[in-house]
Amino acid sequence: MSKFKIFSIIGLLTVGAILVIPRINAAKDTVIKYNPKKHTLYQPKNEPIKEAVTLSGSISSSQIANLRFQNSGKLVWVGVKVGDKVRRGQAIASLDKTQLKKNLTTQFNNYRKEFSQFNDTQDQYKTTKEKYLVTDTIQRILDRTQYSLDNSVINYEITEMAIAEATLVSPIEGVVVNIEQPIAGINVTPATATFTIINPKDIYFKSEIDQETVIRVKEGQSASIKLDSFSDNALDSKISYIAFTPVPGQTSTVYEIRFTLPTTEQSPSYRMGMDGDVDITLSQNDNAMVVPNGAVYDNNGQKFVYVVSGNELKTQNVSTGIENDDYIEIRSGLQTNDQVAIIQK
Repeated sequence: MSKFKIFSIIGLLTVGAILVIPRINAAKDTVIKYNPKKHTLYQPKNEPIKEAVTLSGSISSSQIANLRFQNSGKLVWVGVKVGDKVRRGQAIASLDKTQLKKNLTTQFNNYRKEFSQFNDTQDQYKTTKEKYLVTDTIQRILDRTQYSLDNSVINYEITEMAIAEATLVSPIEGVVVNIEQPIAGINVTPATATFTIINPKDIYFKSEIDQETVIRVKEGQSASIKLDSFSDNALDSKISYIAFTPVPGQTSTVYEIRFTLPTTEQSPSYRMGMDGDVDITLSQNDNAMVVPNGAVYDNNGQKFVYVVSGNELKTQNVSTGIENDDYIEIRSGLQTNDQVAIIQK
C-alpha cells in the first residue's frame, strides 16, 4: 500500500472522528418531541428542603462500674440487691477479714522484730561510723538490715491494703443492675463475683456514622431522636461527642457518635439498650426552588433538565443544591413558570 493511500485513510478516519465527536457532545442538546404518554410534567415550586441522615443506635451510659474483689476469699456480706440505688463511696459487699487481720498482726510483729534488729546493728557499729572506719563489709551489713526493715514495712502495707480491698465500694452514684454470685457464705475469686452499677444520670444515645458523613457533622449540632419505646415522641437532642478513631472490628470505617438525652416526662423510664433512630440535618433551605429528583439529569458533571417549549422538550443547564430522597434544589437556570419533564425510559 502506498504512503498516499495510507495518509488518505488516516485523513478520512480523522474527519470521521471530528464529525462523530460533536454529535456525541451535542446529544443532550437534541430536541425531543413532547409525548404526554411518555413524559411527565412538573412545575418548579418554592418550599423548604433539607438533607438529613438517619442513624440507628441505642441508649448507653458513660458511667458503668464493674466491681470485683482483688483477692479470693469467703464472701461474708452482700449489702445490695439488683435495682438498689447506691451512693458514691457506699460499701456493697465484703470478704472475710479474719485471716487478713491475723496476717496484718503477723506483719506488724515482723516489723517490730526487724526494727529491733536494725537498732541493734546501728548501735553495734555506732562508734565505727563516728570514726569513719566503715569498711565495705560493715556497709553491706548495715544495708541488709535497712533492706529487711524496708521489706517488713512494705509487707505490712500490702496486708493493710488487702484488708481495705476486701470491701467493695461503689465509685459512682447509680443503680445496681447486675450481681454475679450474690449469696454470702461461699468462697469467691475475682472472676466469680461481679457487681455492675450504672449511673442513669449519665446516659446518652449512641450510634455509628460513616467516614463520608462524619466530616459534615460537628459537636453541638442539633438532632432529633425517636426511641422505639416512645415512638410517638421525637426528642430534641444535640451531638455531644464524635470519636476521633474508628470503631474497631467493623467491615467499614465508622465512628462512634453520641447524643444527649433530654430531661422529659419520659426520662425516668429510659433504660440501657433501648433502640431507636436519630435524624441529623446536614443542610437546609426554608425557601428553595425544588423539582423532583427524577427531573434532573447529569452529563459529565453538568446538571440539566428538559424544559417544555411548545410541543418540544429542550435541555436547560441548571445549578443544583440540597438533595434528598424526593426533591433537589434548583439554584439557577429555571423560573417558577417553567415546566420540566421526566422522560420515561
